[in-house]
Amino acid sequence: MRRISLLLAAILLSLAVFAGDILTLNNEMVFEGKVIKIRNCEVVFKADGNKYIVPAADIFSIEFEDTQDKVYTDYMQMVGENPEKCLKGRLDAENYHGKKGGHFILGVLFGPFAMIGTALANPTPEKGRRTYLYSKNREQFTDLEYLSCYRKKARGQLIGMEALGWGAWILFVLLI
Repeated sequence: MRRISLLLAAILLSLAVFAGDILTLNNEMVFEGKVIKIRNCEVVFKADGNKYIVPAADIFSIEFEDTQDKVYTDYMQMVGENPEKCLKGRLDAENYHGKKGGHFILGVLFGPFAMIGTALANPTPEKGRRTYLYSKNREQFTDLEYLSCYRKKARGQLIGMEALGWGAWILFVLLI
């Protein structure tokens, strides 16, 4: 009896150790492993000793084994109640918002002043012609959570392009 209970305890412990997060893709493939990080609309997933970076657009669902996990709690704080709206806002901003080449030129010409101007701007899907034309999420253009994530991602991308432009200008000046 004692051996059976020890064997049963060992089996349960090994199952708990090997259980993990379950990642389901849009093509219905299912993977079990560990979600290491969620960033910039990508999920870093570790399975069978290998790391995979999976675009969020390819993910149908993620089931977390431990809802007290730091990755899960940070993600839920970041996206609020409905992660799908935030993800759609970020993807729309990343794919369609702004003329990034133009912001690079603004960074070259005006440096930090261009970045300050963009930080104070209020990017919306309606102001971005490409977003309005190509986005499949037009019904969410008035949703506050969608707009918040859209603005944050759009500003970040455009400020990043302006910073690259400013950095290129500084390198050009140093090389001359």
